[in-house]
Amino acid sequence: MHILTLVFGVILCVHLSAGDKCEVCYLNDCCEDPISSGGRNIKTSEGKIFGAFCEQGWTYIFRRFNGVEDFYRTWVEYQHGFGDPRWREYFIGLDNLASFVKGRECKMRIDLEAWPPVSPAKRFAEYSIFSIGDKTDKYRLTIGGYSGTAGDSMAAQNGQRFSTYDKDHDIANENCASSYKGAWWYGKCHASNLFGWYKGPVCPSFAQCVAWYNWPAIIGSPNNYYYSFKKASMKIHCC
Repeated sequence: MHILTLVFGVILCVHLSAGDKCEVCYLNDCCEDPISSGGRNIKTSEGKIFGAFCEQGWTYIFRRFNGVEDFYRTWVEYQHGFGDPRWREYFIGLDNLASFVKGRECKMRIDLEAWPPVSPAKRFAEYSIFSIGDKTDKYRLTIGGYSGTAGDSMAAQNGQRFSTYDKDHDIANENCASSYKGAWWYGKCHASNLFGWYKGPVCPSFAQCVAWYNWPAIIGSPNNYYYSFKKASMKIHCC
């Protein structure tokens, strides 16, 4: 018998044998099961355990697609993670992410989908270099090697530490997370804000929504800081 449930963000895959023995199943990485997709348990080399959505060997860091999950959250919530990776929006947590990529060579991909009538609605940005520091360095982002169709809106965030509205680690005079209703690797402040307000397609306030400024066409008015995307996700591949 095979049962799936969710406890504190971890998907428990329980196998019940004839002797009623239970075992929780873990992957070290989604690439260990590159064919299937769906919610799986991940256990890092440091022993961090979390649930994540897997798809063709990629491990999703976050998924946003309907605005049900509130991403305007505290530092502690972002450290631990939130949401449900099986079928809801979620973020795996900064501590889990830092442990997952530690000492590994990873590539990262962001997929974006715009609201109709934008065409093509789906574009992507892929980065051949991706890592983050641990909590002592406030999860500082290292990212580079862009390719794709969405435009590069992460270059400005390279080298920046993570900020939330209650923990300001950006290099601006203001608290970017508070000003732009999100959490991110803000600098002065952002060219992307994928943890911003889910409002679509029109963002009512400058740069406060699910923003990606360098989309190849102007789809917001008067510019792309006034656009909020329908879907956004970030996934990594370290194998």
